[in-house]
Amino acid sequence: RRPGPSMLMTRHAVGMTLVLAALAVAASADTDAMAKAAAASPSDFGAGKIFFFEPFREDWQKKWVNSSDDKYNGEWQSAQEYSLVPGDAGLKMGSPGRLHAMAAPIEGGLEVRDSTLVVQYEIKCTNGVSCDGQYLKLLQKDAGKDLAKFDNDARYTIMFGPDKCGSTDKTHFILQHQNPVSKAWEEKHANDMPTAHTDKNTHLYTLVIRADNSFEVLVDLESKMKGSLFTDLTPPINPSKEIDDPTDSKPAAWVDETHIDDPAASKPADWDEDAPRMIDDASAVKPSAWEDDEAQQVPDPSAKTPLDWNEEEDGEWEAPLVANPKCKAAGCGKWERPQVVNPEYKGTWTANRIENPAYKGEWTARQIANPTFFVDAHPHNLFPMSAVGFELLSISGGVVFDNILITDDEEMAMAFGEATWKVRNDAEQAEVAAATAGATGVVARAKEFVSSFNERVMDSYAEHPTVVLGAAFAMVGLLFALIYMCATMGGEDPEVKAATRVAGLLAKKNDALVDDDEEEEEEDEEEDEEDEEDEEIKEVKASASKPKKRTNSRKD
Repeated sequence: RRPGPSMLMTRHAVGMTLVLAALAVAASADTDAMAKAAAASPSDFGAGKIFFFEPFREDWQKKWVNSSDDKYNGEWQSAQEYSLVPGDAGLKMGSPGRLHAMAAPIEGGLEVRDSTLVVQYEIKCTNGVSCDGQYLKLLQKDAGKDLAKFDNDARYTIMFGPDKCGSTDKTHFILQHQNPVSKAWEEKHANDMPTAHTDKNTHLYTLVIRADNSFEVLVDLESKMKGSLFTDLTPPINPSKEIDDPTDSKPAAWVDETHIDDPAASKPADWDEDAPRMIDDASAVKPSAWEDDEAQQVPDPSAKTPLDWNEEEDGEWEAPLVANPKCKAAGCGKWERPQVVNPEYKGTWTANRIENPAYKGEWTARQIANPTFFVDAHPHNLFPMSAVGFELLSISGGVVFDNILITDDEEMAMAFGEATWKVRNDAEQAEVAAATAGATGVVARAKEFVSSFNERVMDSYAEHPTVVLGAAFAMVGLLFALIYMCATMGGEDPEVKAATRVAGLLAKKNDALVDDDEEEEEEDEEEDEEDEEDEEIKEVKASASKPKKRTNSRKD
């Protein structure tokens, strides 16, 4: 038994209530997660040491110091509500095409000894990416003594983060490592690093250096590169035990050519090096239909001077060029013989190559002990650091940094990223999905409306045909009225006037069809008027159908 209308209404009401309740719970959960993301602290997610944390909320300017170097004239701005998370704040490079430099001290300094080090921060390129550095530097202890002097020469221990400009497109992980023997500093670059992002979404970059001398780079909480500080940096942390002797040189008589020209070979007497590779085909004959005096292209004979062409303003009119029809049979212009390969061509003569009997092998310098050799068995114990700094060029501008975290707790950093970056990312993905679904939904709803409208029109016609026809005629009349208004704005046209007249008469005739409830006397009078109007319609149509000379210009 089919449920009655009241039962169906009850079921729909209950279902709608459940849906609304579920949506309310989901919205409440999202709102709660966003509120927590904007105010989250790493200490809520673990008990590890937090060496540095900067969410760029209140009073962040008190900690950060701008470089006093004049070339760093880019403005740093507080980015409020930069993401979809309400109350979110960050640090933005606000001057496109300029250099920016600013640093903040690590209170108490940072010294890693047989422990994990995690460096993590968020980036959002609100204007996209063209040529923009987005990496940060952990400055060495001496470089942090006067942060106002911070520039590109300031020595750092770690440089980490994405960089895209020109041929550079990678995520940097660079260690500055000192040779304890020579005291020289070298940059050690991680191999096979991921490329930089290019979109406007928020991204999370994480570097983990572990006590077993391994390291890992994650982007958006996904591992992108794993390596060893011993084998996956260039140049390697530890140098070679032996090096080339700088005083050694290759003897003058040393022969390292593997092959030589055969000294017994000689060029044949009939070898002609001057013979051309291509020559005229002597067997070719000019076609009889060839037109020597005709041009390849001629003015188009069917082209005519445009009616609105003004020689005083536009100059002398010239017809466009088209292919000469007389050239189709064989060709036009000066006839030349086609080229063929010269059967006598041999090219430049060269002697055969043979093995060199005097070859001694590839020369290598004598090896000596490396005077600056050392072994760092614990490169994860990094040189002490004292500050975090950004020293960057941004062409696009609008790059926002947020939630800089330096800790020894890997799990804390991951959980903090889930509670902050993940919430931002989910909101951004939901916005994209909603926009895509919205566009698809509009099309679907439009199709549904058209289909439903057609059904309603047909149903109405079945019940009230006179009314529907009357409305249709009224719409046609309105259409012709609009055409008339548009036509009269740019000049009168007899055809438009005739069409408008027909529309007006049809509208009047439609009024007579709709008013079928009038008294008989009025109907008789209207029938007489209809006969007169029919005759007038015929006359107007006949007049409008006669060909007329166009007087409107292309502008009209």
